[in-house]
Amino acid sequence: MQKSTNLDHNKNGFPHFMLKEIYEQPEAVRRFLTESIERARGGKFELRDFGFRRKQVKKFSRITIAASGSSRHAGMAGEFMIERMAGVDVEVDFASQYCYRDPLVERDELVILISQSGTTVDTLAALDLARKKRGRTLAICNVPNTPLTREADATLLTQAGEEVAIAATKSFTTQLAALLVFAAYVAQQRGNSSKATDKAVRELRNLPEHIERVLASAERCHALAQQFQRYEDFIYAGRDIDYPIAMEGALKLKEVSYLHAEGYPTGELKHGPTALINEQLPIVSIATHDRRDKESSLRYRKTVANIREFVDRRIPVLAIVTERDKEVTRLTPHCVEVPDVPVLLQPLLEVVPLQLLSYYIAVLRGREIDRPRNLSKSVTVE
Repeated sequence: MQKSTNLDHNKNGFPHFMLKEIYEQPEAVRRFLTESIERARGGKFELRDFGFRRKQVKKFSRITIAASGSSRHAGMAGEFMIERMAGVDVEVDFASQYCYRDPLVERDELVILISQSGTTVDTLAALDLARKKRGRTLAICNVPNTPLTREADATLLTQAGEEVAIAATKSFTTQLAALLVFAAYVAQQRGNSSKATDKAVRELRNLPEHIERVLASAERCHALAQQFQRYEDFIYAGRDIDYPIAMEGALKLKEVSYLHAEGYPTGELKHGPTALINEQLPIVSIATHDRRDKESSLRYRKTVANIREFVDRRIPVLAIVTERDKEVTRLTPHCVEVPDVPVLLQPLLEVVPLQLLSYYIAVLRGREIDRPRNLSKSVTVE
């Protein structure tokens, strides 16, 4: 952890709010879990009253998620969580596009609006349209008593606390936690709980400690940033639920370092993007897996094969891997390990080293970390 003296007191000795807020993520997730879950016993829990009765939850015919920026990436990960855990069809849309396509809203459809600030103009417009079409609405928001939370039918507060830096960090991880808890709650109310769901729920209580372990890799991320900060373009790649995290990692790098980065599903790279790849275009690959999950292990083997091809072509590869990885670490020395957790919890750990990498690259390139050019914390004008 890099600290400094003679700095703004509110930064608690950190050189930037962004780094401070990255380190606040374990406590933010812990606070959300404590204040959102009423009772927990084994793999079962009760979500504190957030505005919907059990009968309403059971009747959800499908779910649409509308959000922008990092919040949309959280929604994309939430799509995997809800469909797998609750068995409800989910569609994710850009909040800015939702109104333009005149969506068909079913009678028992739930529209989830995700926003850190609760004042994002596109998300508020999507909320207004969903209400006019008589859809049920749920706001997932960090700030209480906002236009979003006041107008939605129900609210799930993420409890991240004040986030000063423009780049979302702890607000993003708590959105992921909120979506995971919501997915598990819907699954239980609809009688769709499974061993995988119960395992993920049981592991929830250990999430803050797991994130703390990832933060211990900060010096490793700083060292990798020193090696990779010379590049001008990056591709981030992830499979399955890791794809939205690849997009979020690329967005973080763009926001604070002003470098060009794109996030792709790993399986899509051969459908065009590999024509761009050369020795000056590194790949940041999310190559984690749950060794107890056959499908996860299959996806991992495919990713290992992709990484081997990149390395053979002398493409620089930086990989996020599961602790005790023996395959990827033999192919590339540029690896950061995260704890071994169930697949649906992996995004909350994978994103942390990507945040740190973006932060350190931006510092090394002399950027304005907390107030990147042309950006604001809440987009209130189209």
